[in-house]
Formats: sequence, C-alpha cells, structure tokens
Amino acid sequence: MQVGFEPQRRRLLIVGDPALSRGLMRMVLSRLGYVVSVVGSGAEALVMRSHTRFALALVAARLPDMPGVALARHLAEATPALAVPVLMFGDALDRPSVLRDGTPTWLSGFLVKPISIGRLVGAVKALTDGRGPSASAAEIAMPLEAPLDLERLREFTDGDRQLERELATLYVETAAMYIGQMSAALDDPVAWSRAAHALKGASVNIGAVELAETAARAERSEPNPTLLDELSSQLVAVRSFLSARAKSPAIASP
Repeated sequence: MQVGFEPQRRRLLIVGDPALSRGLMRMVLSRLGYVVSVVGSGAEALVMRSHTRFALALVAARLPDMPGVALARHLAEATPALAVPVLMFGDALDRPSVLRDGTPTWLSGFLVKPISIGRLVGAVKALTDGRGPSASAAEIAMPLEAPLDLERLREFTDGDRQLERELATLYVETAAMYIGQMSAALDDPVAWSRAAHALKGASVNIGAVELAETAARAERSEPNPTLLDELSSQLVAVRSFLSARAKSPAIASP
C-alpha cells in the first residue's frame, strides 16, 4: 500500500514557474488551510504523484523539462487511482496553444498571468468541489508597506495588505537569488540571460518597474558587471525602503 495515497481534498501540487510565483501561491493557499507541495519540473511532479494523492494540480504552461500541456494531460488522463484534475496557468500568449481545439476535456481551467489572489483562490475552491477552507483573501489582512508600484501590488493581491507585505519580502529574497545566479554566470551568457529573464518576470509581476527595466536590458546583453552592480544597488534600495517602512506605524504612499 502506498503511503499518503488516500484522497486529500486539501492537498495541492504546484508545478513550475519562477520561485516567486510558486512561493506566492503556496503562501496564499497554505494560509487558507490547504496542504501545498511545490516542484519546479514535470519529472519532479510525476515523482510526487507516484506516492501522494492530490485534489488538484496547478501546472505552468512552460516547464523546464517538458511542455506543461504534456504533463497536465498525463496527470489528468491517468488511471482513476492516479488521475489529478489540472488547473493550468501561463501568459496570454500561452493560452491559444493550450486551448487550440477548444477547452480540452482533460483541462479543468486556465488562468492568465498576472493572476490576482481572488481569481486563484476562487478557482482552487471551485475545483476542489467548494469543500476547501472557508477563509477568503480578505480575511488575512494586516498593514502593508511596500517600496514598489503600490497600485500594481494591490491589483495583484486584491488589496490583501498583509499578503502584499509578505509578497514584497519574498520578492526581495527571490530577486537576490536571481542576482546571485547572474553573478555566478559572468562567463556563461545563456545562464546569465535565463536568470535575468526570471528576475525581469518577478519584478514585472510585483510592480518593481525600475528593476524590471534593468533586468530586461541585462537579458538582452552579454554578461556585464556594470549591469550587475546596477541591479544590486536597486535591490539594496528596495530592501532599505522596506526596512524603513516596516518600522513606521503609518501607512502612506511613497
């Protein structure tokens, strides 16, 4: 008998996408009472599925080792004991290829990025038969202060202020990771461009416009220590702003 294979209405699997997006989804859904596992590739997802029963899989359209559609179809069309409903997510340009022949019978839904917290939670609850946790995104609110485009951030999180604060912190940590990858790739243009692309996407999602623009320039260029220093300085400014705002009891626009 396989351990942990009994049905789990609240057990979710998130597959693919940059660490920031996976971390945000996990943060939100975990706080709402779901048990969330996250992996970065299709192969890892298949290993997880082999020993754990999930109520729903959220699969990115683009995976590092296989098309997201291929994994999604494999998960959804498996034998009854192994099948997992799939909610895919991706850019607007990904949607036509996923839905080329109409909504496939194996696909439970598709969310276009950037994904608001309200749409994410609503879709997950609907696809777990409405029996998931009753808390809503609005029920986890606390004060927010963020050194970013606040309007963009509020739109992304549906105005959940505590979630905005946590997302900003997660962004700083994730951006530092990508900048570290770029620093280690000064002699590897492919790895440099890949890390810069991930940094750009994370920055666009959260509304860090200046960092996103610099990351976009870096993605198009050869490894460049000057650009790396510029990105590092911008991230230091973001981190310092966050620290100062966190110490202030007032919530004000910058």
